[in-house]
Amino acid sequence: MKTNKLITFSISIFLIFTSSCTLNDNSTVDYSQWKLDNEKYFTNMKDSADYVFYSFPLARGGKTFYYKISTEGNQNSGSPISSDSVKVNFRGRMINGSVFDQTYTGSLPSVSAKPYTFKLDELIGGWQENLIHMKAGEVRTIILPQELGYGVNGARTIPPFSTLVFDIQLITFTGK
Repeated sequence: MKTNKLITFSISIFLIFTSSCTLNDNSTVDYSQWKLDNEKYFTNMKDSADYVFYSFPLARGGKTFYYKISTEGNQNSGSPISSDSVKVNFRGRMINGSVFDQTYTGSLPSVSAKPYTFKLDELIGGWQENLIHMKAGEVRTIILPQELGYGVNGARTIPPFSTLVFDIQLITFTGK
């Protein structure tokens, strides 16, 4: 009787390990075409009207992105610094137009928007660089290559190598 239980237990453990290994082996996804499509999208942004091409200073990596200001902010408000907290409305989407996160619905933030507050220095590089140049009330659209977004690993619902498009409204910011 003990032998039968031991055999059943051993077989169960073997099946669990075997099926978990098989699951992991089959879960690999080839993102090579997605990567190429995203790189091409970003490269072709140079032909887009109304977008500004921005390069980080070489001392900070020399990376580049595009942005367009659709609503000017309060020019007397100053801009946040890296240690500030920022309160924002935003919509993030991939190059295929699918929305992966947002604080509002419709074309522009409205009364029904539910803004988020973030520590600026905990955000992705592309957000950090844009927000330190924004004024309270400003709305801008930014196009970030994967290096300034979630990179080769992606995040929750964002595949690796994704060029990302964000509409960001800086509502307020506060220091320490």
